[in-house]
Amino acid sequence: MRSNIQPMSAPAVVITPHVVNTINSLPEQERNAISSALANEFILGRDPNESLTPVQAMLYSMISFYVRRDTRRHSAQA
Repeated sequence: MRSNIQPMSAPAVVITPHVVNTINSLPEQERNAISSALANEFILGRDPNESLTPVQAMLYSMISFYVRRDTRRHSAQA
């Protein structure tokens, strides 16, 4: 099902070592779910919350905030 969420309009999505380390520190099930959710939102433009448990959705909210913040910072420096 396609949602109204659109991919970020920035030319690049910045995934910093902090984001990678945060994802890698998660248990395997959450790591896989969060990684898939990031791809769904930032690459495919799909709503990532459709496939996440409440705990995973909370983790995703935090991690996607980091990605958006880091992408904005990178874009401001360019």
